[in-house]
Order: sequence, then C-alpha cells, then structure tokens
Amino acid sequence: MDPQVCWKKYPRQYEETIITRQNEEVFLRPIKPSDGPLIEELFARLSPPSIYFRFLTHMHHLRPELLHHLVHLDYENEFALAAVVEEKHHDVIIGVCRYVSSFEPTQAELAVVVRDDWQGRGVGKELVTRVFKIAKKHGIAMLELRIDPRNESSVRLFKNMGYSYSYEESMWDVSDRMMIYL
Repeated sequence: MDPQVCWKKYPRQYEETIITRQNEEVFLRPIKPSDGPLIEELFARLSPPSIYFRFLTHMHHLRPELLHHLVHLDYENEFALAAVVEEKHHDVIIGVCRYVSSFEPTQAELAVVVRDDWQGRGVGKELVTRVFKIAKKHGIAMLELRIDPRNESSVRLFKNMGYSYSYEESMWDVSDRMMIYL
C-alpha cells in the first residue's frame, strides 16, 4: 500500500488524551506509516512472554515485511490505535490495539499489546474499548481473538468488557479462540 494513500486518510478524529488509574496522561491515536521506529522500540521493550502472547510465537525481532504491515493501514479494513507517552523528551508507543478484517467483511481479528511496565494501569482496556467502537462503526459485528489461555489478564479483560462472547478451548492449537460480538 502506498504510504501517501494511508496518510491522506489518517483519521484524526480518533486522537484523544486519556488519564490512567495512576493519573498519567496517555495520548491515543491511529498508527501512522512513520511509526515504524516506534513500533520497533515497543517490540524491543516487550518481555518474551508479552511477545509470545501478542504473536503466539517466539520472536527476537520484527521482520521488515511484518513491520511494514503493522504501520501501513487503510483505517477501515485494518485499523490500529496506539497509546503514546513522552519519555526522555521523545514520544514512545506503549501499547497498540488493532483489528484486521477477514474475508467476511463483518468479521475481523483483534490483537492488543501493552508494554510490560505499563500493564495493569488501564491502558489496554482503554485501547480495546475504543477499537471496539471504531470496529463497530466500520461495520464489524464480530471480533476474533487467538489467545493463549495462560494470558489470564487478557482473557479476564475481554470476558469483562460487557459484550457477548464465545470461548473455545483448543486441544490441538497453542491458542484458544474467543469471539466477541459487538
């Protein structure tokens, strides 16, 4: 996808500042094509378990083609919201929630990650809440998550969001499947 196409469609209406449970200011905004270095920095600061829970595989770095995919979005069929804070006088991304539409236009896959030192402060819930609303606005009726059952905080978060859901345990796969109905 042409980066200029992404930039022209950048949905500024989803920019917003939130306050965490610890009274910290976090800026939420859509991912931009220029966020590649910030996504690499986020990845470098994730623990191996956080990387595994996000990608459901062990990874030591982001391949260039995956990084390109993570920051080049059409903002309708693919959407990602970043949580941004200032550290040492520059912006850093501390969390991302995204959905990617599947072959069925009313369904999408969902993923979320929050940097380890920011977990437990409500950032993930704020990201997920807003991405659910955006997905619904774009005609998504069902979000699918592949989730490792050992990721208890994420399982609990999604079960307590107030939406109807189904949860299928897998005997053959590394992940369970959760369907959230918007």
